[in-house]
Amino acid sequence: MRRHSIQRKIVLPFLLLFAPITIIVPLITVELFAWKYSEQFIDETQGWVNVIMETGFIREDIEKHKQAYSVEVMIFGSDFTLNVSTLTDLPYDEHNRENLIEVLRLNQVRDSFQNDKDPPITHDVTLGGKHYKVFYRSVELGRIYCLLRPMETIAEAKRTLTLYMLGIAIVVTALVALISHRIGKNITEPIKDLVGFTEQVAEGNLDEQCEVKTHDEIGDLTMAFNQMTTELQQSRDKLIQAERLATAGKMSASFAHEIRNPLSSMRMLSQMLIQKPETSDEQQKSLQYILEEIERIDNIVKGLMDFASPTKLNLEQQSLALVLQSVLSLMEANLTHHQIELSLNLATDLPDFHFDSDKIKQAFMNVVLNAMDAMPKGGTLTISTFQQNEKVCIKVIDTGIGIPDADIEHLFEPFFTRKTKGTGLGLANVKRIVEEHGGSVEIESKLGEGTTVSLWLPVSIQE
Repeated sequence: MRRHSIQRKIVLPFLLLFAPITIIVPLITVELFAWKYSEQFIDETQGWVNVIMETGFIREDIEKHKQAYSVEVMIFGSDFTLNVSTLTDLPYDEHNRENLIEVLRLNQVRDSFQNDKDPPITHDVTLGGKHYKVFYRSVELGRIYCLLRPMETIAEAKRTLTLYMLGIAIVVTALVALISHRIGKNITEPIKDLVGFTEQVAEGNLDEQCEVKTHDEIGDLTMAFNQMTTELQQSRDKLIQAERLATAGKMSASFAHEIRNPLSSMRMLSQMLIQKPETSDEQQKSLQYILEEIERIDNIVKGLMDFASPTKLNLEQQSLALVLQSVLSLMEANLTHHQIELSLNLATDLPDFHFDSDKIKQAFMNVVLNAMDAMPKGGTLTISTFQQNEKVCIKVIDTGIGIPDADIEHLFEPFFTRKTKGTGLGLANVKRIVEEHGGSVEIESKLGEGTTVSLWLPVSIQE
């Protein structure tokens, strides 16, 4: 049972890989920015403190400090008594001396000062619910100057950057999900089509071909599967044809056996009657007509016998043109009688090769007779030969009535015929004979224009 689709197996690894990256990278970026901004913040504020000390601005009213630098100022005496402060709105519990000493760590700061020229000391503190970075400086009489700069600017910048980076992370994750989804879809859609097609094949539908949508390994797989389906269909058709031929052969043998015995008796009795002196001329004509019909039936029975029990090929190396001309010589009078003009174009450079002349004569005669039947009012019969690669082609073209498209695929089926006379075994025998030689038969036809029959025979055949 399938638990996860291929598309999910493609999307999930991409998300698991890029989601942590899109989260960790923004966090690192924010922290680096905050650290860098904090350094700049400290350097800038220390510069302010130095300017205040060097210019004597410290002696001015501390409210001016607050207005000039947007800071808060607190000055403590040597006993940590708060002398002056711009933070006048502090709650009482935070404004008392002990709390300020503890929060601002004044004892620690005083111990750190060795002389008035030491660099300022900084600490982060919280007063009145606000965060400050405090810059300490030792001044005359052991007092401590505290400059408190609010940290809202750093916090606000950090929040803004965090939101931006979070938005970028969401967009990147969405793009990764979309791209991986598209990649997975491009891979899985042809596979789904192929799976659906295999299900159709499993149900017995071999007539359709799966569309090749990609030119990659999946496309190669689809083409290979189409080729396999085509070969499977051909094998199935050959098997069905073989079963039909086997069934037809058994029926033909049975019919021929049952018909031939009484047919022989009818021929013998008719011959005896026609030889009696008391038989009138009119009766003799009727008996002669009966004998002719018996002969025609006997030829049909022979065809059935040949179809039921095909003989082994008698292969001899010989000229195909001579064999075809011998058949046409026998049929010349018949062609003239049916007002059919013969156009002959036999290649003179064809090599002699092995084939059974009697079988090829039989197949070729069947094709010519069919062409004559297709031209009841006369026409043109074109016969040509040529060599292509390792095969020789006998092409027979008539200008007859043509064959409907619906009948083309049934032409080689035993007993299939649209004629009022005939057994429907002619083309079946033609196909069998040609395939016994290792060749093939092709038929093309258009209604009202004519039919082209091509008999392909290999130049080289194993006995």
